[in-house]
Amino acid sequence: MTKYIAILSGKGGAGKSTSSINLGTALNYFGKDVTIVDANLTTPNIGIYLGVPVVPINIHHVLQGKNHISEAVYLHTSGTKIVPGSISLKDLKTTNPLNLKRVLRGLYGTTDIVLIDSAAGLGRDTLLAVDACDSSIIVTNPELPAITDALKTIKVVEEMGKKVLGVILTRTKENNFDLSIKNIESILGKPVISRIPEDKAVREALIRKDPVVLTHPDSLASIEYKRLAALLLGRKYQPEQKKEETKGFFERLFERFKK
Repeated sequence: MTKYIAILSGKGGAGKSTSSINLGTALNYFGKDVTIVDANLTTPNIGIYLGVPVVPINIHHVLQGKNHISEAVYLHTSGTKIVPGSISLKDLKTTNPLNLKRVLRGLYGTTDIVLIDSAAGLGRDTLLAVDACDSSIIVTNPELPAITDALKTIKVVEEMGKKVLGVILTRTKENNFDLSIKNIESILGKPVISRIPEDKAVREALIRKDPVVLTHPDSLASIEYKRLAALLLGRKYQPEQKKEETKGFFERLFERFKK
């Protein structure tokens, strides 16, 4: 049975798309068939982050009724599947986002998990992503303004009758300036299920246009994303012995996914 999980953030810059990409890759690492859908229809980032800002068929074309969603799925070298968005203003203006839930159901039975990378904030795109999901994960930073926005997001999600699986804290640091995990969980009323540290490997992976789980498999951030994936799958994860860092850049074009 295909599970639909929305990755949400109350504000931009929290690391939502980075978390979507790396959680998806980590779930694939554990043998799950994962499809990451860029549902940030206004400012899509998945294709940009992975080095393919323009593809022949994207989620906007699907929402326009031109293509079936299976035609917009591309295979990353990790084995994770990607449905990128369009960066064209023309596509944005001619796209009907209200079709999102219906077109995403076209992936049912073709993959184990659909990760829906939503827009930041609580605009229409986000609400449509929430409506299309079975459950959600909130991405935020350990700072009070970000936590406040995360709390609003959690309340909206629950008002829509959807489950919040937990909270991912990103860009955490080993100092006394961040809010404590205990305080964050008390404010949000949800468990912190992952704590992704500030890690230069994440930036380096972005430059390489690949997930940090692949480029720096032994980095602190990579280990935490794999630990999170294992938690969601009900498994235990033990970091492997240090391996040679993945070499080379992510291929600029995905192999076209075909059934």
